[in-house]
Amino acid sequence: MKKTIVLIVLVLTGLSLQAQQDDWGIVGRSNWLNGWSSFNPVGREYPQTTKILTGNISSDITLTNLETYNLVGEVYVTNNAKLTIEPGTIIRASSSEYSALIITKGSKIIADGEVVNPIVFTSDKAVNERKAGDWGGIIILGNAPINTYGNIARIESEIPSNFRVGGGEIAADNSGSIKNVRIEFAGKGKDRYSVYDAVSLIGVGSGTIIESVQVSMSSGNSFKFVGGNPKAKKLVSFRSSSSDFYFTQGAVANLENGLVLRNPFFSGSTNFRAVTVTSFDNKDMTDLTKATTNVSMSNFTIVNEIDGKSTTDGLIKEAIYINKDCLFSFKNSIVSGFDSALLLNSNIEISDPNLSKIKLQRIFINNCKKNIVSEVGGVSNDDLEFYYAQPSFANRYEKAKSEDLFVDANNQRTPDFRLKIGSIN
Repeated sequence: MKKTIVLIVLVLTGLSLQAQQDDWGIVGRSNWLNGWSSFNPVGREYPQTTKILTGNISSDITLTNLETYNLVGEVYVTNNAKLTIEPGTIIRASSSEYSALIITKGSKIIADGEVVNPIVFTSDKAVNERKAGDWGGIIILGNAPINTYGNIARIESEIPSNFRVGGGEIAADNSGSIKNVRIEFAGKGKDRYSVYDAVSLIGVGSGTIIESVQVSMSSGNSFKFVGGNPKAKKLVSFRSSSSDFYFTQGAVANLENGLVLRNPFFSGSTNFRAVTVTSFDNKDMTDLTKATTNVSMSNFTIVNEIDGKSTTDGLIKEAIYINKDCLFSFKNSIVSGFDSALLLNSNIEISDPNLSKIKLQRIFINNCKKNIVSEVGGVSNDDLEFYYAQPSFANRYEKAKSEDLFVDANNQRTPDFRLKIGSIN
């Protein structure tokens, strides 16, 4: 009997250790990228368009998967209307002009794709001719707080000003649902010198459902959060030219289970990271008495890769950049293949009160040259690394190959960046 009890204890202990180990980075019993995602958008075949989508949508409408839509120009959903998009619907945006979908405050988008039948926003160009910045992107204007005077942020547009504003007082505001959706080749600006973001969430509240959304090859930021209280999970950013996740103007964001695959030869040359956290973009419009940007990210895998292998070559420098007066919590995650895993702005004085605002808990920093650094001259990387290496943080620093660390990083069709069992000893 005693031997049986010992055996059960050992088995349970082993299972406990395995569970603790497996929750570094993205998690799931199976590879949740299967079915709805795509890692070869340039060469993917899409049907020819059969119907034009343009102008102002001011009443409820449903886009059916029996049509393939050509999104032409700025398409606005206004007057509290609801845009419903059926699973499997393809929307190909015009690349000959600035084309974008804008969900105005009070209106909703219900884009609930299925794992085997995702909704796709992509370029109208032919196979192997598509590129980052072929069209604008998706903008959602919600009614949640923004730390500006008046609680608002505006977008550039020719439509009446009341339709161009996001922000308000409702933290739990609901702008709809986006699930199993791909957004490809976005980021085009209104002139040759500007870029837009693939997905812009401006004052979007926590009542909005955002799950299983992939942005691929955007010339602007993949996901930009301007204020609001967004919650999201299973977000993927693939080969963005700008930042993958950009938080500003008091965004109170909670993101879980996400993947970033950067590539140094697709990245812009300066100041672009996997994650950028800043308290404001425009100080003159910011009410500094209001809540600052507060970001919580857990179970993320952030990799700088070339052909499935992590690298520190090319244009990419740091993975995460934190500006002054921001709160940032990063837990149970993996950062691999960067010059540095995290860079602190020069205005952040290195002290316990300031570092306590930047929580790094169970972070596996792999194959990075400098790990955690500051722009402040004279601050040693070793000092910061020592601070975050305290046993209570349980952070790790290693030099492992991606193919040894992840289940199937080299799979060009659908990579699997879940952690291999036993790859962290």
